[in-house]
Amino acid sequence: MNRPGAEADERNLKNLFKDLSFRVIVKKDLKKHEIERVAQKYGAVDHSKFDAFVFILMSHGGDRDCILGVDGRETTLKNLMFEFRGSKCPSLKNKPKVIIIQTCRGLRDDVSKRLVFSTGNINSPMAMVASTPAQIDNEPCDIALLPRDSTLPRSVFPQEADFVLAFATVPGYVSFRFPDGTFFIQALVEVMREHHHRYHFLEMLTEVTKLVVERQSNMAAHPVQVPAPMHTMTKLLYL
Repeated sequence: MNRPGAEADERNLKNLFKDLSFRVIVKKDLKKHEIERVAQKYGAVDHSKFDAFVFILMSHGGDRDCILGVDGRETTLKNLMFEFRGSKCPSLKNKPKVIIIQTCRGLRDDVSKRLVFSTGNINSPMAMVASTPAQIDNEPCDIALLPRDSTLPRSVFPQEADFVLAFATVPGYVSFRFPDGTFFIQALVEVMREHHHRYHFLEMLTEVTKLVVERQSNMAAHPVQVPAPMHTMTKLLYL
């Protein structure tokens, strides 16, 4: 799948989580059924020896949080999350389950028509590539019963606790990508490297949102991308 800059994100994430003592497994260029099979496989694994689970999705996406495979077919975040619920994967019950989603969530970009294109790093104006949105899934989503104070959307919550969804952008909007990686993943890696020893994960996600917004305000034009973390955590996660 053609996603310029994805290799940089992959490399930076892989190095980060290895340095944090995670066992890292990378799967690339998957078709729709292969994405689902990966979720099923690792949902069936015995995670008893591990303290947390992180599942990272980097692809094209669109409305209703669909994820596009290289074959152009869609799966949904909801379907993938179900494989990690405690009732299906007992060894992950009561453990943090983090899903990082670097995809578009719609068609809106709200970018000024006067945007200046050039090359450089995240601190300067650069060539922007918006992840191509997938086709919209028009099938109705089931409404799950949520805890009253949950921040997860009803369409994706699998009736389980201890999930974190780290979305690159808010519903309905694209996520911007550059030759050297995405706004969101670059900020996530930078913040986690600097603060993992003293901030818990939700605090770091707040810093990521702040950093992405601040860096956009320093550009020649102001693309609208705001990361949107959601969670049902019952405990603090330190990495």
